[in-house]
Amino acid sequence: MIYEIKCCVPCQCVGSAAARERSPVADHRTPARPRTGWSRLAAASAALNAWGIRAERAARRTNGSTIRRRRAAELAGAPGCWAPRCAVHWHEGGAGQPLLLLNGFAASGLVWPGSWVRDLKQRFRVIRIDNRGTGWSRNAPAPFTIADLADDAAAVLDAIGVEKAVILGFSMGGVIAQELAVRHPDRIARLILVSTIPPAPAHVPTDLRVLMPPPARIPVGSRSQSELLARFYLGTSARAFHPEPEVVDELAAQLHARQTPVISALQQWRASIAWRGPGRLAAITAPTTIVTGAADPIVRARNGDTLARLIPGARCVEFTDVGHLVPWEAPETLSRLLE
Repeated sequence: MIYEIKCCVPCQCVGSAAARERSPVADHRTPARPRTGWSRLAAASAALNAWGIRAERAARRTNGSTIRRRRAAELAGAPGCWAPRCAVHWHEGGAGQPLLLLNGFAASGLVWPGSWVRDLKQRFRVIRIDNRGTGWSRNAPAPFTIADLADDAAAVLDAIGVEKAVILGFSMGGVIAQELAVRHPDRIARLILVSTIPPAPAHVPTDLRVLMPPPARIPVGSRSQSELLARFYLGTSARAFHPEPEVVDELAAQLHARQTPVISALQQWRASIAWRGPGRLAAITAPTTIVTGAADPIVRARNGDTLARLIPGARCVEFTDVGHLVPWEAPETLSRLLE
């Protein structure tokens, strides 16, 4: 099925009059000061973010606009529309109950197992979002918070006329899904949180070395780099999972279609480490299922137990011999939880 690329959320540049008129955000949306070891990472992220904003302004002066119209053929072979003053884009297909898929860190809405999504479209109206800074949402305002990303998701539902949807959030998408359920409880039919964490300080920290791919002298933006990243991502799965070559090729193609700039990835990371307030999850009223992989090297399974305690009535399901990439490693089992 052809992807349909749509957009919502009018662009408001940082520092614009429209942005200045926005109402003050709640305390929990204000990034808290990171502790100890995180402070250096946050400082580096802030510096790179400021550099990115200056680079964007320079591009405006040079090119007249940072947003260019593109022919459909240029959109990674996915015909659709490109609106020059839109911030957030989404992909939609299928029929049935709305199902919103919120993807992981630094990934566009394209980065899901193709066969799994095709199966879901037989039963659901599947919506996938390019979060700010990824895919076709590169001109979205920045810096941003997890609350901003959750509000973007609600805005997409508004734009397509969906009152309630099943929400499945994977990894960082699970973080966004939790915030969406807190801020917009009336939009959630069911909540499925996959390979994700609760807000700080309740989560079990990740060993940052797991997130660092081995260095390689490969040109940035090349197909070879995309294949390297695909193999790195798949390396976070359980040892029992041996992906077929076509799975690696598909993931590499998805990553290559719209590679996420480093500055955008750092902005997402900054938003993630500033996300706090585990007590707020007590406000979630939607039926909630938490899925963890027993062999997940990134998100420890204990995070699922913590989430189950924080969210009223939630149940936690642990998949044995499964790592971080649950949608790739156990798609059939995950689909059964949606029935």
